[in-house]
Amino acid sequence: MSVELISVLIAVVAVGATLAGLILSGQRAIRVELAAQRRDFSAELAAQSKEFSERFTALEQHIAALREHIAELRERMAHLEGLLDGLREAIAIQRGAA
Repeated sequence: MSVELISVLIAVVAVGATLAGLILSGQRAIRVELAAQRRDFSAELAAQSKEFSERFTALEQHIAALREHIAELRERMAHLEGLLDGLREAIAIQRGAA
């Protein structure tokens, strides 16, 4: 082997080792950054999940209150229907007697 060939091989190996070092260091930085983004995303997801749960609970309570109001209105309407039926009968009896 000649000196020139050995120097070229050493240069190729040195460039390869340098590139490998750069690639590994870049991958490490990307891995660290990705882990930080995962933590941030997990925290944000947990916060949004909690907010959604609170809103859903509030909506359920609102729907339950609306159902109670509708039931109350139904009872009041039934009472009024009963009064109107009694009034109609009283008017019909008075007209029939007259």
